[in-house]
Amino acid sequence: MKPDFAAAGKDTCALLSAIDYDNLPISDYNKRYIDRLKPALTYYLKIYSCCLAKGLQHSAQSLSGITMVDFGGGSGFLSIYAKKLGVGNVIYVDLNPLSVETVTLLKKKTGVGADVILHGSSDTLAAWCTENGVSPDLLVSTDLIEHVYNLDTLFSELLGINNRMRMVFSTASNPYNPYIRRRLQRMMHECEHGLLEVPNYYAKRKNYIRQRFASFSEQEVEELAMKTRGLIYADIDRVIKEQQSPVPMDSYNTCDPETGNWAERILPVRSYRSILLKYACEVSVYKGFYNINRTRKWKSFVFGFLNLFIRMSGGIGFLLSPFIVLVCDRKENPHKIQNSFFYVVIQIFGVLF
Repeated sequence: MKPDFAAAGKDTCALLSAIDYDNLPISDYNKRYIDRLKPALTYYLKIYSCCLAKGLQHSAQSLSGITMVDFGGGSGFLSIYAKKLGVGNVIYVDLNPLSVETVTLLKKKTGVGADVILHGSSDTLAAWCTENGVSPDLLVSTDLIEHVYNLDTLFSELLGINNRMRMVFSTASNPYNPYIRRRLQRMMHECEHGLLEVPNYYAKRKNYIRQRFASFSEQEVEELAMKTRGLIYADIDRVIKEQQSPVPMDSYNTCDPETGNWAERILPVRSYRSILLKYACEVSVYKGFYNINRTRKWKSFVFGFLNLFIRMSGGIGFLLSPFIVLVCDRKENPHKIQNSFFYVVIQIFGVLF
């Protein structure tokens, strides 16, 4: 029987909309996070539906036989949707303990949620799967991959669990969309040198280097703070002690040196492909879509028209897409776009801009 994505979305939306989150004993952080999701809940459920559809495509297994990982699951809404869809086993993993507490509480309140809830990252998941003899078939992650400090380590640990596990990542850091690129680059600049993060990332690196290497002049400290953009403290320490002269790979991408959390990092798809090639995985790229459930009808019409254009315009549609979906799989995928003329065009556009 084919998955009924529409029915699962309707049931999940009704379930989640009925909850009074303000009166739940959860953190203010998670209340704010869920408050941002609620006005566009149907939109996010459609994104989950899109990711799950890509993940389950060509699978010969029944839904009840699938083991899925909700990686970096945040609110846990994807886990609830997957269970409503009929996925047999769902493993939720998140590094934020506040999110884990919220997901655990929501499961108790609704009776629906991940079968296993883990606090940690890819290493925690790998250890749990080894200990319990579990080999997940599918991993879905939304709005996370652009924040991961070391993608090589991530993919190594994930594919070490099961090298045939299909992985689906959605990211709003679409490298093809020039508007998104400009907007995110301005945000990164504010994280690096402005007031969006206090202290900003440059100031954090400078203070760290000044304290760790007291013999350096202020000019040397400032120069090294600039050159080590995109590195965590441990790597900053290493490159300085090894007398390396690091060069940031681009002009904007930056991360919190304390945590390694990238500020919506924009990576060309070829970077993902290059890393995954080592694991005999291919990466297929799919276009996203806009939210058409707007309070004003003219906005719904405009975004509906944009969605139609994105869907019908081949590779050119990536230039307008609000997000992209990356599907990582060892199997040959007949729907790859990298051989198309339009793909070559947008790759050139991405290099130029």
